[in-house]
Amino acid sequence: MGVYWWWFGPAVTKPEVTRELEVMQRAGISYVLIFPIYPISVDDPARGIRNLRYLSPEFQDVLAHATAEARRLKITADVLLGTGWPYGGPSITPALGAKRLKVVVSPVATGAVVNRPALEAEEKLEAALLVRGHPKQVNLAGAIDVTNRLGTGLRQDRPGDWVLMTFIQSPTRMQVKRPSLGAEGLVMDHLNRKALDTYIASVGEPLLRLIKPGTIRAIHSDSMEVYGTEWTDGFLAEFSKRRGYDLRPYLPALAIDAGPLTADVRNDYWRTVGELAVDNYVRPLQQWAHSRGLQLQAESYGNPPVDMGSYAGVDLPMGEHYQWKMFDASRWASSAAHQMGIKSTSAEAYTWLRHPRYISTLQDLKLGSDLHFISGVTKMVAHGYAYSPPSEGIPGWGYYASVMLNDNNPFWPYFRYLSDYVRRVSYVLTLGKPAAGVALYLPEDDVMAGQPVGNGLNLYMSTKDHLGDGRSVPEFGLPAALQSESPVIKTLITSGFTFDGIDRGLLRSDLKTAAGRLEIGDVAYRIAVLPNLRGISLPMLEKLADFCRNGGVLIATRRLPEAAYGVRDRDANYARVRQLVSEIFGDGSTEIARRHAFGRGVAIYVPDEGSEFAKVLAALRPEIRFAAPDADLAFLHRGEAKRHLYFLTNTSAKPKSLQPVFRDGECQPQIWDAMNGVRSAVRHFDSTPAGTRVPIELEPYGSTIVVFDPTASPAKALPQKIAGANRSVPGPFSLRRGDEQYQLKTLRSWTDIDALRFFSGRADYEFEIELPQSLFGKNRGVWLDLGDVREIADVKVNGQAVGARWKLPYRVDLSSAARPGRNRITVGVTNLPINRVIGSPTPDYRALEPLRFPFPQEKKLISEPVPSGLLGPVQVIPYEIR
Repeated sequence: MGVYWWWFGPAVTKPEVTRELEVMQRAGISYVLIFPIYPISVDDPARGIRNLRYLSPEFQDVLAHATAEARRLKITADVLLGTGWPYGGPSITPALGAKRLKVVVSPVATGAVVNRPALEAEEKLEAALLVRGHPKQVNLAGAIDVTNRLGTGLRQDRPGDWVLMTFIQSPTRMQVKRPSLGAEGLVMDHLNRKALDTYIASVGEPLLRLIKPGTIRAIHSDSMEVYGTEWTDGFLAEFSKRRGYDLRPYLPALAIDAGPLTADVRNDYWRTVGELAVDNYVRPLQQWAHSRGLQLQAESYGNPPVDMGSYAGVDLPMGEHYQWKMFDASRWASSAAHQMGIKSTSAEAYTWLRHPRYISTLQDLKLGSDLHFISGVTKMVAHGYAYSPPSEGIPGWGYYASVMLNDNNPFWPYFRYLSDYVRRVSYVLTLGKPAAGVALYLPEDDVMAGQPVGNGLNLYMSTKDHLGDGRSVPEFGLPAALQSESPVIKTLITSGFTFDGIDRGLLRSDLKTAAGRLEIGDVAYRIAVLPNLRGISLPMLEKLADFCRNGGVLIATRRLPEAAYGVRDRDANYARVRQLVSEIFGDGSTEIARRHAFGRGVAIYVPDEGSEFAKVLAALRPEIRFAAPDADLAFLHRGEAKRHLYFLTNTSAKPKSLQPVFRDGECQPQIWDAMNGVRSAVRHFDSTPAGTRVPIELEPYGSTIVVFDPTASPAKALPQKIAGANRSVPGPFSLRRGDEQYQLKTLRSWTDIDALRFFSGRADYEFEIELPQSLFGKNRGVWLDLGDVREIADVKVNGQAVGARWKLPYRVDLSSAARPGRNRITVGVTNLPINRVIGSPTPDYRALEPLRFPFPQEKKLISEPVPSGLLGPVQVIPYEIR
């Protein structure tokens, strides 16, 4: 497990760097991404705080020390090539800064003089056209290029409605977000190779100067958030070279409706913007990293609109977001990795998991991990660990959008439980190869065809929303992740299929379409889905036709494609799409479902992405067949030869009792429990024509790994524990915090006790339970069920530790330490840091103004302390082993 390691200021010292690395190592953290970021305090010698200017000799010295110490501790280290995001800073002049295309539309009356527009600093006129029409719709026919005639007294002497459209290269003036001291400045133009070369020379080379070879693995490039970027120097020439025609006469279509060609021009335009970002930023950044013996880790999505194929220029793909029933960024990255044969995909994990800060539990982090895992991620990089000098006390410094992961959080002594769980699942998800059976064609063409200039284009985000029927949903947060869904993706998941996204990045020489499979990299898809597409890449459609012709299954939902966007050879390409779609899917009404034989394969059209689509999928041999669709359940499937592994998780707070049928696997299944590392053979399972039926019990937010492997070492079948009648524990309960002790007749929240109202930390409960002799003996045992616990419980029986529980259900087995008669129970309960935060003075940030970070929202959003402690009811549950 890894962490973002936030260096605030950076106000870092060698002793504290070493201490924090050692704290992380003890907690099971084996990777750090060093991420310098905004100052959070002014210099204060009395508290040992001194902000080091970025790239100063003092900063470089501490950075070199940190990477050397990480290597000593066997912690892998990567370094952000800069501070904050996106790349930029003092070396980026306005000429090298990000640019947009400003469009000014002005009606021009007959006989009026056509004036030259006023240009602001750093702006450049690219083109000016007189176009028939009005500010909301124009006709490209008869457009007149007047770029070189403005200011010469030119009059518009034609009758009718005309507008002057001027196209101006204009700076976005975006500044680096959350920069460290000394790293302030403009965001670089990601479409301009000269900007990247300048940045590397001024930041990249100095950054590596004192770092010893072998002490860092990679440089990191964060998600592309170059807001509004749309243009660069020489764009028109680049467009002509790449698209084969002059964009100037078609420029009006970028801004307003210009008739049938509008979608084609926009698609060509955004394709060009994305290609320039790959060619002038992603690939050369990787090449430079390689020249320094390093790899490139990148979140290759965002604005500018690079597509999934951009990961071909990335060594270590990274994703983000955890909206598992939508096409989240983690799946964007993992899909690309699968198709490129890259074995591991990381995630910027837990961003804004709960809002505000200080309220995320270890259970939340497990759920967040699982949502990333089922999106194809194999490695968590938690967001994040906050560097915080001891002089700052508790809660200390913290990043505004992250989970608070350091030893100032009360749950830190138990963090190792989570990191061990994540490590075990991460290992399993690197075994074999991804067995995703479905390739979901991403509607990037439709997204680009529908987007005018003016605000840039985040291709990933817009594609995700498009698949969700255009609904924009919150980007982060567990509540949003559990509620947000795309109809086509929800149906795929609940029908028992795993899937990847595909786009035209699939068009590589190693793509094979034989034997009813789309084979590339580490994956072989047997089903391809075209989700509600109007437009599709013609070369991709030709490949999908080959796939279907050779035995594959091709499904179109809601409508059939009819366009191949692009101005060049437009009519011929559109005609070819319509012809090919007709050949593949046959003719018929789009109101009803239909199947059509095509070569050795089958093409299926369904008019929805719900019930009809689900019926079709049910007949296509799902990887897992559930008794009924359940949107709380999700799984990931990996396989190679005769070994198949399924990671199955329950995303709800309710237990699930299942009997799923696993399509693949012809041997006795095993259960691998990632919570404790125990392997066990499944005692009762059934072979059916559809596969192997395995009974599975999933706890709330529980997960399991089901393994079919004829070569695996034998495992013992664990006996089943059958619960008997519950016995309530009435109390009284003694509650102790330090020297303070409280006698409770009944359990209640710490917030109801004045002295504990704003307490965050651990307090211990003591009480007695009477256990009759009848509960002991062969094949008998006793559980202690603690009921509602906020948030972690650590249990001892008669002074002997019997286990800690940090997620539902809060149930521990007492059998190893309990005895007939009276038993003394101690339950140490640890709550969240939020209560201490809202009960403490708000930090005074006035000396830092203007702030480089959002003002803390905790007290605004949570005015009262949250329930804490052991809330019960506490029960003794006898069990029998059968």
